[in-house]
Amino acid sequence: MEKLFLAADSGGSKTIWRLINTNGKIVFECSTDGLGAIKAGLLPIKETVLEAKEKIDKVGNPEGIFLSLGGPNVDEVINALNNAWNGVKIQVERESRGDAILYAASFLGCSGVVMCGTGSVAVGNTKSGRCYCGGWGPIYGDGGSGGGLGTEALKLYLKHFDNLENIGSIAQIFSFLSEGLNVSTFEGRMAMKDRVTALSRKEIAALTPKIYNSALKGDKTALELYKKFAKEIALMAYNVSDNSENTKVLLCGGFFNNSPLLLKLCEQEFAGLSKGKLFYSPKFAPILGAELSVLKNSSLEITDEIFNNIFKNAKEI
Repeated sequence: MEKLFLAADSGGSKTIWRLINTNGKIVFECSTDGLGAIKAGLLPIKETVLEAKEKIDKVGNPEGIFLSLGGPNVDEVINALNNAWNGVKIQVERESRGDAILYAASFLGCSGVVMCGTGSVAVGNTKSGRCYCGGWGPIYGDGGSGGGLGTEALKLYLKHFDNLENIGSIAQIFSFLSEGLNVSTFEGRMAMKDRVTALSRKEIAALTPKIYNSALKGDKTALELYKKFAKEIALMAYNVSDNSENTKVLLCGGFFNNSPLLLKLCEQEFAGLSKGKLFYSPKFAPILGAELSVLKNSSLEITDEIFNNIFKNAKEI
């Protein structure tokens, strides 16, 4: 029976679970809700892990587990994994630490990575050593992310009701928040406030494709938002890289999914800052770093062939 290893990547929105063999071939894949939270106790971590285990156990038992986590609730996730797979070697790494994803990025010639999904963070290996940028969370950070852009657009929508902003088609995107309410009254305003505060970070980030479509159609407010976030992404990339012609910084994460305009804006901004280049592939995601790391942790030699097997079979995000 072939040896199997479990690699997983989890953020605030979802978790991808992959069983792979020693050659990096995906034997089984499934997804669940995200495990990454800004603190322990906010999400049903134990239940989500058991949901994944029930699916995975039908295929095989992993000899090692590596999970890349987009949140600080590491101990909570480790405990849930240990309870589910007792006796299996388990490692949970904060995604923003960068060890796993930079290891994977190095096979593509990239020394830095900017990860932009629900949240955002950048990490790189420079001549001065490991460096970081961003990753301050939804209240103080999230620049260059789906959650951040959605939140900025929501703020503009609320100002729109006070005649402080003219926001064009973005008003239609958030109109569900005021549907059926008379927002000119105090009671209506408070009812809409309840709806706004009930929105999760995941739900806000999920609205960004609609904002992106508005930008493509020439909506001034939407386009300015994307320009602002492209500039922040470029600055993050610059701050975790060396300013040389050989520098390549990888962009990855769902925020770039099907967003060529955003990528173009990021490249334009980065060109004004650095001699280096940005690199993007829809096939690259943090889960690749988890796959390589779980094999590496099991004392398997990671060859270019194994990386190519993993990268070639990766699905576009």
